[in-house]
Amino acid sequence: MLQPCLTACIEKKYFAKFDPYFFQTFAGGVSDAGTPLKAIPAYIELNGSKAPTLPEKGQVQMVMEEKTNIHRSSKTTKVEKPKLISSVKNPVVSPVAKKMVQNREAVQSEQPRVLIYHTHNRESWLPELQGKTAPNEAFESKINVTLLGKDLSKKLKAKGVSVVQSADDYPSKISNFEYVKSYTYSKATLSKELSKHKSIEYVFDIHRDSESRNKTTILYNNVNYAKLYFVVGRDNPNWKQTKNFATRLQNKLNEKIPGISKVIYQKDHSSGNGQYNQSLAEFSALIEIGGVENVLEENYRTISILADVIHEIWHEDHNSAI
Repeated sequence: MLQPCLTACIEKKYFAKFDPYFFQTFAGGVSDAGTPLKAIPAYIELNGSKAPTLPEKGQVQMVMEEKTNIHRSSKTTKVEKPKLISSVKNPVVSPVAKKMVQNREAVQSEQPRVLIYHTHNRESWLPELQGKTAPNEAFESKINVTLLGKDLSKKLKAKGVSVVQSADDYPSKISNFEYVKSYTYSKATLSKELSKHKSIEYVFDIHRDSESRNKTTILYNNVNYAKLYFVVGRDNPNWKQTKNFATRLQNKLNEKIPGISKVIYQKDHSSGNGQYNQSLAEFSALIEIGGVENVLEENYRTISILADVIHEIWHEDHNSAI
């Protein structure tokens, strides 16, 4: 049933890479947003270039529903810090609106400032799973991306930034679990946490990419790091604010290790979920870290760099000294 589509994509010199979870729902299936699943081009921003212009054929693979595969990167571009949007439908108060006293020493707050959660919580890595070799087997109930969230939380807390992490295991928690509804499940989690913790300023949804090792690993000073990239939902009415936040993160990451952040990838409902829960939080980032063939240690190294960058941006937004 998939063959005609694949053939058409190949004839047009596009390449289609489908997440194995979607094979059974590709024909006649629907996304979280209720739109039919199909393989079509999506918007892509290469390290801060202008949008929304559809990429040239050589710049992007075909995508389907929630997973993306990006191959190109470019030099980072300096951008200004994002300006506040006057009409933000968000229960979270902007970090910029909550400026701290100049040069105030950062201390551990009792109220969490950062929320970490995981829409695809069971995404894992083949080298960490005994006896599994196929990419569609890289899913596990305990050894998964929630470990990256836990590590990021630990490293931020050590820097004086209070963090809360949600590590809900949706396949076991949700009755009649359906993978294509993952963002519906995680939206409920995010809404609950934001309602519970009014002090949250930054929100991070940590994922794992499905690409192979040669596309998800970077060697820097003879040490391997897992590459990462950002996804921005263009159906979020304040998507430009979300993109600016991702750009700030990406530029600082690439200043530390050039090329560690590959792209800022933009998708609307025609090529995926469209919002990725980003309309709920003004400063929100969906981050794909590493791939199915990376080992945990490579991911943890990247988490260390990410923690440094988040810490720096947090101090910038609060006019405080590190």
